[in-house]
Amino acid sequence: MKIRFGTSGWRGIIAREFTWDRVEMLVDAISRWITGQGGRSVVVGGDTRFLSPELAGATAERMAGYGFRVFLSDRPVPTPVLSSAVRRLGAGGVVNFTASHNPPLYNGIKFSPADGGPAGQAVTEAIEGLLGSAERPAAAAGSIETVDIVTPYLAELDSILDTGRFAGAGLRVVYDAFSGTGSGVLDRKLMGLGASVRTINGDRDPLFAGREHPEPNEAGLGQLAAEVVRSRGSMGAATDGDADRFGLVDSGGNYVSPHEFFPLLLDYLVSERGFRGTAVRSLTTSSLLDRVAARYGIPVVVTPVGFKYLGAVMTERDVVLACEESGGMSVLGHVPEKDGILACLLAAEMVCARGECLGDQIRRMRSEFGTTCNRRLDLKLDDASRRRVDTLFFEGDPRELAGRAVTGVDRTEGVTLRLEGDEQVIVRMSGTEPLARVYIQAPSPGEVEEIAASLKRQLGLDDPAP
Repeated sequence: MKIRFGTSGWRGIIAREFTWDRVEMLVDAISRWITGQGGRSVVVGGDTRFLSPELAGATAERMAGYGFRVFLSDRPVPTPVLSSAVRRLGAGGVVNFTASHNPPLYNGIKFSPADGGPAGQAVTEAIEGLLGSAERPAAAAGSIETVDIVTPYLAELDSILDTGRFAGAGLRVVYDAFSGTGSGVLDRKLMGLGASVRTINGDRDPLFAGREHPEPNEAGLGQLAAEVVRSRGSMGAATDGDADRFGLVDSGGNYVSPHEFFPLLLDYLVSERGFRGTAVRSLTTSSLLDRVAARYGIPVVVTPVGFKYLGAVMTERDVVLACEESGGMSVLGHVPEKDGILACLLAAEMVCARGECLGDQIRRMRSEFGTTCNRRLDLKLDDASRRRVDTLFFEGDPRELAGRAVTGVDRTEGVTLRLEGDEQVIVRMSGTEPLARVYIQAPSPGEVEEIAASLKRQLGLDDPAP
């Protein structure tokens, strides 16, 4: 079984695909690649998953044997913190043990080069080409320094946040850390800004408190929503296991979709913070962002799915906001990597600056820019349903869907079906799980549900996975 990088690193089920021997093989290949680029130091860390801390420590020793100066995080640490550290320390790359939002049975390695963003395809293919290509060299005199990289990261955020907005605002936040690395980071920063914070699921748990899918989406934020209402919080915030993704609820416990949060944030950053540049979104992120950008004369770049594509644009030009529907974002002046910590802090800043909850701000935005409704279905597939998906979308040429004419088909990234009435359906296959990810956009919730129900009937599938 070959090691292959997906949209965000290499992941696999522990003890089946993700084994200690295969980790060492990949670490050796990464070490050779960094050496070939002239790198002499590396940052190593990981999340709170099973074996992540142990693998990080063993990897630090292995890479020191290649002669590297290794900066090893002193604790399980968020992905964006590692991305910040590699830039600040001038290291040649990051080896990060994480499977992000995947189920607890998974772990993985995410590699970022010196710019802190996800490794692009050319880099990952080069590393794959080095797998098992040579014997490990004789041990060299490297070193390991166990370091605190959280404190400098939090200080760096002050150059992005308008910290004065928090003073005297009386902000009350409930934070669900999802048993992950955001605990002691996001809540620490919010309290330092003067907010009252209650943290739930803050202790390390490789099983994510029983969550099958530890993803801070609408299905995963029920406990947070209930706690916000019970404690009369100003908002609820959540991050996934490695804190690169985020989730939000307003003061009424209502889920705040990234599809609406991102246009709201763009409006705030441009109109009230004076940010200027380009907006970047993934193909599956709502085009509502484009309407807000047009209001301010902000150009929009649409990329394939995967933050490595958005991060690449950030390295080439000034980007006000880079965002993807799965809860990943970064902003001007920050690392070209998704950062759930920063997303939650900017949401909190907007609540303080505007004096109204996120739900009220979104309702006002809808009145100005209209509505676009989006839904993602994660459809679990067996062999039969996989064949039906292939036949309908990837091999066939559908002329209609849910009683709507198909006006265009684009196979650049998965399959995009453009429907009449400014609607669309995008189908992508997961690279790490037996899932078909289906993204539906329509003008109203009713039309979205109509398309979703028709699609599931055509495929003979039950309700989507949570």
